[in-house]
Amino acid sequence: MALTRLACPTECRGDHARRAHHDRLLAVETDPDAVVELFETAVTWAELEYPEDSTIPPGRWVEFAETHRWQDPDRALRIFLLASDIALRAPRVVPAPLVRAAGDGLTTAAPAEGVCPTLAPAPRHLRLAE
Repeated sequence: MALTRLACPTECRGDHARRAHHDRLLAVETDPDAVVELFETAVTWAELEYPEDSTIPPGRWVEFAETHRWQDPDRALRIFLLASDIALRAPRVVPAPLVRAAGDGLTTAAPAEGVCPTLAPAPRHLRLAE
C-alpha cells in the first residue's frame, strides 16, 4: 500500500481515522470487490448510519477522485460520479420518534387518529356472498 499512498495529496496522509475507508476507495481501480463495496455503500447510504469519523461521505467522493492519481483518471472519476449520484439521490431516512400506546405512562405525543382503531366485535354468523 505504500506506493498507492504516493497518489494522495498531503491532507490524506494525516487523516488516520479514515485510513481504512480511504484505502478501500483507492482500491476501486484494481479490486472489483472494492467497487462492489463502494456501490453497496452508495445504495445504503440514506438508510444506514455510517460512522462520520471513519467514513469519507459521498459528497466528497468526486473530490476524492479528482485529487488522487489513477492509472485511468477518467474511469475512476466515472465510478465515483456514479456512486455519489446514487448515494446522494436517495432522500435521507430519518427515523420517526417512537410513540407508545396511550395509557402506558410513556406516551410523548398524542396518538394519531385512526392509527389503532377499536375493532368492532366479530359477527356471530358469517354469510357467504352469493
